[in-house]
Amino acid sequence: MPTPYSGACSCGAIRYTCAAEPFVSYACHCTACQKRTASAFGINMQVPSDGLAIEQGTPKTRVRTADSGNQLVQHFCGDCGSPLYSISEARKHITVIYVGTLDDPGSVPILANIWTESALPWVHMSPDAESYGKAPDFTKYYAARET
Repeated sequence: MPTPYSGACSCGAIRYTCAAEPFVSYACHCTACQKRTASAFGINMQVPSDGLAIEQGTPKTRVRTADSGNQLVQHFCGDCGSPLYSISEARKHITVIYVGTLDDPGSVPILANIWTESALPWVHMSPDAESYGKAPDFTKYYAARET
């Protein structure tokens, strides 16, 4: 994915840019992403936290405890409510950007489907993407960037 790229909330009050290439991008079928998006899944990409810059506005936050017990700080627009990104307290160096907030979300490839055990039965997944029943270990994607 070419850098930098940018995104915003639905109303435009919050804008961001990211100058870092994603480690990995994926469709998450967990029930938390289903509720967050009011849809069948969330499309996410993990980036180095130091690559993300808020250019306009100040996101609000809420803390959610993941199934793993990790605290996730979710950032959203206080005006329109659009979820923008999250950071796990256990991995503060990685930010999960919610791809639907990108100015060009179609440019993000889906490398994996995760939490497929929670996928809705009518969702069709790409046979080209890796598939994981629960949360995978994304270490191989991080290692690929370090070489």
